[in-house]
Amino acid sequence: MSVEDKIIIRIHDLIQFGNDLRRGNNIGQRLNNRHGEQCVAWMASAENIVQLVCPNPDNAYRKKVNEITRPSGLMIPSRVGEFTDLFNYLLVDIEQGLLSSVVDRVRAEAFDDFLDHAELYYKDGRKSEAGVIAGVVFEDTIRKICDKNTIAQKGLKLDDLISSLAKGDVISQTKAKRARAAAHIRTKATHAQWDEFALEDVKATIDFTRELITDKLDS
Repeated sequence: MSVEDKIIIRIHDLIQFGNDLRRGNNIGQRLNNRHGEQCVAWMASAENIVQLVCPNPDNAYRKKVNEITRPSGLMIPSRVGEFTDLFNYLLVDIEQGLLSSVVDRVRAEAFDDFLDHAELYYKDGRKSEAGVIAGVVFEDTIRKICDKNTIAQKGLKLDDLISSLAKGDVISQTKAKRARAAAHIRTKATHAQWDEFALEDVKATIDFTRELITDKLDS
């Protein structure tokens, strides 16, 4: 299940539970202490989802959520109801592609973590370990960039994908040349051909992969 699907399912669950919690007494107040506690917990979970989908604090959804989540005491069910209605509109925006930037950011952070490990191996002079990790992350990065730019991958090798990115002006010819050098490291490391590349080649692959992530995924 993709990150997008998990977030959408969670929002649907929150909407369903929120529609139950929004029902207060005859004047809109919480029914009892337990009801109030559930509303508070629901608001925290709902706010977390909005912050994930909309990382920019100046986003209109974020600003509205800041208003909704202000202390409301006995009237908290009405705030849950307002938040639930907001989620319905957020889902529409998600269907229009709002989540794509969030997923790219999550992927970029994950790739950065792996590259940190590769760099530690590089600094320790452990060429094989660093080469394997760097090569895998490089290929995954290229494939994610292809996904983002709707470039078909079926039946294509890594070199073919690099050519497709260059032909589509997603990357320059200069970067395509650097990408092919990194692809060479990926191939040699995967097949344990350690004598076919140097430690500094691994460092170049790490640096170039970080550059691609920053320019093409984390933007």
